[in-house]
Amino acid sequence: MSAASGVRQHTARDLQAYGRRYGIDYWVPDLGARDEDPVVRGKVHELSLGQGMELVASDVEVLHRYDSRSRAASPLSIVVMLEGRADVSLEDRTLTLTPGMALSLRLDGHHGLQATQPAGQRLRALTLGLGEDRLAELGTTLPSASGSRMHAWRPPSALLQGLEQALATPLPAPAQTLLLEGLGLQLLAHGLPQATHDAASSDATPPTRLPPRERQRLERVRAALEDDPAAEHRLESLAKLAAMSPASLRRKFRAAFGTSVFDYLRDCRLRLAHDYLSRGSSVQQAAHFCGYRHASNFATAFRRRYGISPSSLTMAS
Repeated sequence: MSAASGVRQHTARDLQAYGRRYGIDYWVPDLGARDEDPVVRGKVHELSLGQGMELVASDVEVLHRYDSRSRAASPLSIVVMLEGRADVSLEDRTLTLTPGMALSLRLDGHHGLQATQPAGQRLRALTLGLGEDRLAELGTTLPSASGSRMHAWRPPSALLQGLEQALATPLPAPAQTLLLEGLGLQLLAHGLPQATHDAASSDATPPTRLPPRERQRLERVRAALEDDPAAEHRLESLAKLAAMSPASLRRKFRAAFGTSVFDYLRDCRLRLAHDYLSRGSSVQQAAHFCGYRHASNFATAFRRRYGISPSSLTMAS
């Protein structure tokens, strides 16, 4: 392991220093020139693993929206979103990265990945980077076509649960490094461009560029789900909000955000429940507050999403 930071506030100046190390430009639209104001608060771990892999794990609260654009070439990077969301674009392709989604990226240094992280959310994400020499040593070859490219896909649920558990309940340092190295190799195996192309699931909808007005109407639906996840949302009422048919809403929501309407709603509810549990609510209370009628159904969904039982959070708090 290399650098690891505890819970702390990261300013715009901190982001710029991080960007110089990784070839990323950061800017915070609503801070102006106040480089000392906190932008995010939480933990960022930078890990050097075996097999030439570099892993960055972030668990932060986004206090101010910030934007970024990569400017360095990268033979292969894999980004996994565990919690929160980010709007990303590469050349003419755009999508919203939501929990349980991953991106495999090849960047040529000329066409950078642009990303926007909205304020007011908890953001937990992993970025795995691997150099071309190490890829060759592993017997892996990437497509020879030049240019930047990205591919959205969904890691197997068992792998997501393994990542969640490794971050939530870390082992002692030597064992934790070995565990993360193994999980990193699994991410690599599933996230290679040819693997995600050949074995992409129906859930991994390719990024789609929608007209701005359609995107705005879909954003209204997403805002309704995030603002009141405990409500009994119905597809018909959400479709009216988006001024489109239910079938169009299903199709275009998945195209824009990489997940279905009600999978997105479930993630909103479980994030809300996670916050309640972390603040000391009981499992029954958290289930009720986030819209579940039965605590047993809630516990099953929570375990599938986070890889741990909700009661383990109440015991920890």
